[in-house]
Amino acid sequence: MYLFSHILDDNLSGSGNILHQVQLELIKAGEDQEVLDSDELLQQTEKLKRHFPLFGLLWHFLNDLKNVIKPEMKIDGRQLSDFVKEYRKKWNGAQGKACHHILKSIDFKGKKVLVHSNSSAIHTLFALLHKRHILPVVWQTYSSPAGEGKMQAKTLSNIGFETHLVHEDTLSHFIGQMDMAIFGTDMLLEDRFVNKVGTFPIALLFDYFKKPIYVLAEQRKIFLPQDMPELPIEEEKPVTELIPGKTRNLRVHNLYFESVPISLVNRVFLDE
Repeated sequence: MYLFSHILDDNLSGSGNILHQVQLELIKAGEDQEVLDSDELLQQTEKLKRHFPLFGLLWHFLNDLKNVIKPEMKIDGRQLSDFVKEYRKKWNGAQGKACHHILKSIDFKGKKVLVHSNSSAIHTLFALLHKRHILPVVWQTYSSPAGEGKMQAKTLSNIGFETHLVHEDTLSHFIGQMDMAIFGTDMLLEDRFVNKVGTFPIALLFDYFKKPIYVLAEQRKIFLPQDMPELPIEEEKPVTELIPGKTRNLRVHNLYFESVPISLVNRVFLDE
């Protein structure tokens, strides 16, 4: 049985949430079964990596998992469950540390902040802001083509932030009402970072108007050239998100991620 079928259908969650779901499935599988087949489990994790080729958190975890699971061996279910729990314990506070670092450096009082897509790092940051009774105005993009920005807009507004939902293609109309942009990231490379499509044009817009751009990341998302000489190729997503049905002589391209030059960013905040 494939453990992660329902996760492969999730086009709205960020890498942190996807990793969380994967880990819960492995913990459950380990606790439900005394012995698991390593070859089958490795095949299933490789399928995950192909489906989410640019999720750095997922890659980091699966690479660590691969180091303890060898081909043609039987895996003790309890040991698998314990491994996942130890990994979660080790990295549990990393996102919060990065958020604490940005709060030490950036004054959010009375500010208007643009956020994009749906990122657990952004959720953590704004939860900390609310806890400190600092309530900047949020501008949230729709985040085409899947529109997961709607989910993040609801999350932030439910916490208690004044939140404006806007399509990223119309940002030039509202740029005067924004002080800064904060992005999460899926991968952080030597000269660029990977994030949801739409990030690059937003970054260019903010750079043009000389407004700061900050990125929240973790060590786990850093990939050096020796780790990843080339970015994995992203599979094209469902055509129906852009146009229903088939049209003669029309080929539809639907991608979720893009690389953004790090030179457009004022500062990257890490857990270290």
